[in-house]
Amino acid sequence: MKFAMLFTVAALGASFTCSAQQATVKQYTAPLSGQVDLSKVDDKYNATVYNLEMPEPDAEGGQRELRAIKQRIAEQFPRKRSLTQYKTTAIAPPVLAFSYVADTSPGIPPDNSLAVSKANVSIAMMNTSVAVHNAATGQMVIPKKSLRGFSNSVGLPNSFNTSRYDPKVIYDADADRFISVILHETDAGNWIIVGFSATNNPGGLWKFYKFYGNLTNDTTWFDYPSIAITQKEFFLTGNKVRFGESWQQGFKESVIFQINKQQGYDGDTAVTYNLWQNVAFNGKNVRNLYPVKAGSFVGGPDQYFLSNRNYDVQNDTVFLVKVPDTIGGSANLTVTPLVSNIPYGVPPNGRQPDTNVVLATNDGRVLGAFAEGNEIQFVSTTVNPATGGSAVYHGKISNYKTAPTLQANIYSVDTLDFGYPNLSYAGNNGNDKASIISFDYTGPHTYPGFAAILYDGSQYSDMTYIKTGSNYILQLNDTVQRWGDYSGSQPDYNSFGTVWAVGIYGRNDKEYGNYIGKLVSPFVNSIKTTPAATNNSVIYPNPASEVIKIGFDLSREADLTFTIFDITGRKVDEILKEHCEEGSNRIQFDIATLAPGTYFLNAVSIDGKIAFSKRFIKQ
Repeated sequence: MKFAMLFTVAALGASFTCSAQQATVKQYTAPLSGQVDLSKVDDKYNATVYNLEMPEPDAEGGQRELRAIKQRIAEQFPRKRSLTQYKTTAIAPPVLAFSYVADTSPGIPPDNSLAVSKANVSIAMMNTSVAVHNAATGQMVIPKKSLRGFSNSVGLPNSFNTSRYDPKVIYDADADRFISVILHETDAGNWIIVGFSATNNPGGLWKFYKFYGNLTNDTTWFDYPSIAITQKEFFLTGNKVRFGESWQQGFKESVIFQINKQQGYDGDTAVTYNLWQNVAFNGKNVRNLYPVKAGSFVGGPDQYFLSNRNYDVQNDTVFLVKVPDTIGGSANLTVTPLVSNIPYGVPPNGRQPDTNVVLATNDGRVLGAFAEGNEIQFVSTTVNPATGGSAVYHGKISNYKTAPTLQANIYSVDTLDFGYPNLSYAGNNGNDKASIISFDYTGPHTYPGFAAILYDGSQYSDMTYIKTGSNYILQLNDTVQRWGDYSGSQPDYNSFGTVWAVGIYGRNDKEYGNYIGKLVSPFVNSIKTTPAATNNSVIYPNPASEVIKIGFDLSREADLTFTIFDITGRKVDEILKEHCEEGSNRIQFDIATLAPGTYFLNAVSIDGKIAFSKRFIKQ
């Protein structure tokens, strides 16, 4: 039997004194290099030749070193069934509301990324192609295009030896636009291609800017991009690797591009950006800087980043990095090391049924993070010392802006291995700390698939299977197959508690499948109905067909917003904003236009506190 196992330690994390300026920064510009209407790209056959042995993250040639580390992990933490099991059924799992195939191409491997607009248009990017869908129906709205066809206008070589890879895409809910990143080649031929959509339609016009990987002439190239946005800027991080060297010998540093996003949206002749280099702590470069994305809304001007010792067998330190201002402002980047209550370590590879071929989990770097309220949540892949399996490391940094401390849990199932987790905020309008964590999974008796869990601020749900696999993955003549370098996750900006995610599953033909799921938190069903601001509430008639009346008491006056949600947590409509007096009150509203079913009326104050949440039935 499969059990979800939560491995925790009671001790709280700690932080050291934050050190002062720990980086250098210089301002540059990047020219407008091209534009394209994606719907008009002449890519009739979408033909792509791809190498199944695409380089590992941070350059080619490091496979032997990483395999040696994983062998040490296997010897120190052998596979076994967990002696202590906790079935995590205390809270309901997320609901899979809708799902569809992201792309039929197999990828090299997929390296899935996605973004979904408030108009329900999705763009899915992977190592070979770009696909635009109607996210409400799953139907492709334009024929898919290759990464090369999408970005041809930038004027980079398209010779026999060139490739485009490691795509990332993000949706800016404030600007209602998209930003994409694609890498071109390695070593001296390496360029970073950044695209800004001209409208809220990712299938339309894009403006491209290109950044040279060896900009400072230090014979390094840029690899493994990660992205985030603030209200005014776009942040891009990656690792600089010396030409022709492996990830261990060749790594030089991680860098941060801080880019004026409005210039990109406007299609200016150039975009202004800061390049942050030499980000270090105690003289040692900080590696794999993952930018913390927004929770329920886009913040700024501060931008935070996370890093860990991702190639260590065991380590308990996570670095919190802060860029404190916009371009032209403060240059006082800071690095704060935090000590976790439990360590993390390089994950073992994922087992598969019917074969001795395993799926590569890579190293233990941070793969997803968001900030909401006073907390940052993040995920990486780790070994679970209790089982020897590959698990999800879920960290929570409290009071990250003032006095940060770190606590973590390990989420694991002893009959499965997890890989490439990501997460997004899934709470109720800033009023809780819920998140939906998605990840790829595989096991000795379970074909590779894609799943998610809900974290409600203290507990974890059981798994929701987004897409189950129908065969093992086998693309290389090797006992270790690529499994991807990352997966995608984003809040649905139309509905609190809903998250879009994209990941990998095993297809019948033993290729990589790519799948998108819309996940809904069941938080609406579990909202407390007796918060501090109210004594009681009464609803009548219930069920009803035309009119609902709700009486409620307030211990003090409050400005309340009244909103209807359906049973899946989807926002149906905001019906009223009203100043309500202390004492007994009543709200009355028509429900004749609602479809029959079960709904909730939430009353929320301007500081995010729930005055009441009442369930009603429309006949």
